Amino acid sequence: MTSFRNHYEKVKYQDFLQRGFNSAEAQNKARNSWVVFSGKQLEKIIIAFFEQYCEKNNIYMVMGSALERCCDDEILSKVRRKIEVTFEKYSLLPDADIVVYKLLRGEPEVLAILSVKNSFRERYTETPYWKLKLLQDKVTQKIKVFMLTPDNDDEISLLRNGPKKARIILEYELDSIYLLRERFEGSPKIKSIKDLFRDLDALISESAET
Repeated sequence: MTSFRNHYEKVKYQDFLQRGFNSAEAQNKARNSWVVFSGKQLEKIIIAFFEQYCEKNNIYMVMGSALERCCDDEILSKVRRKIEVTFEKYSLLPDADIVVYKLLRGEPEVLAILSVKNSFRERYTETPYWKLKLLQDKVTQKIKVFMLTPDNDDEISLLRNGPKKARIILEYELDSIYLLRERFEGSPKIKSIKDLFRDLDALISESAET
């Protein structure tokens, strides 16, 4: 993965140089381009990982980016409206990389929002912020917000000298964090990605009872 990243950034670096950016700017843009690229690929991998589970349990996963341009799809348009956060006369989509929903008599019911991060680098407050905003509205307050991450920078996986800020905030505010790695120090909220199957089972059962 490291060698592929290095190759990717070198190609992008040359591309940005040719587009007129200086060396420092090109290097920074190449680095940022990798973050976006790898994040999108991880989202696709996660959706593929859960594809059979979704089919078996009659639930759906959609990438949040698809909700930004969904006017021609009635179901997705309704999903978007059911996760929007309002700011008086404005409404915005939360940090929703993947949205999990089911159809109940033809109407979508959002079960959870999955925020996918390769690493954090001081961005660990973004998803908790949106979770708090969702809690403030009766329409969205029951939506679970989960974080999925390989935690490439060890911000939340290890407790060597006590938890870092990222782990404290994410563990306190989010419903669960699922790690795409073998070695980590878990807790009732810090879990393996495999545990998401069980937690989705519980969400589906709760939804059927209401």
